Amino acid sequence: MPPSRGEICDCGNLERFSRDPGHAIRWDESLNEFYIAHGNGGRTMLYYCPFCGGSTPESRRRHLFRHLTDQENRRLTDMIRGLKTLEEVIAKFGSPEFDEVVGMTTTEPERDGQPETARVYQVLIYQRLSAVADVRVTVYPTGKVDLSFRGKCKGDELPRS
Repeated sequence: MPPSRGEICDCGNLERFSRDPGHAIRWDESLNEFYIAHGNGGRTMLYYCPFCGGSTPESRRRHLFRHLTDQENRRLTDMIRGLKTLEEVIAKFGSPEFDEVVGMTTTEPERDGQPETARVYQVLIYQRLSAVADVRVTVYPTGKVDLSFRGKCKGDELPRS
């Protein structure tokens, strides 16, 4: 969730640096966002100008996804209630539309002399359970699952039968 917006940046530095192909600050016109590019395609969104402290333009990102109403959120919550294992999820919903073996990665920082650790988790994605949300099932090594809902990208719905 972006921070509250203050005075809008008008110093021009973000625009100037984003036009320089060698600079890490970039502009995404379709999303109306400035960001810092890093790694292999990584992005860190800028909410404030690091030069003048003004707010960056309002992002269009929230307009790209379907909205989950309270009613749909409750319906999906009731649908997944009590599901704790991968076997229970498959028994109830069948095969997912997507099975991402490397679906989520978490990184634990270096601590107490132990090196940074990255963990990879399988994620199943069910698109047909809702017209506006994907149901995501993160599978942990213990066989336990975490279920969540994510608004579908507008225009990405599966045909309903």
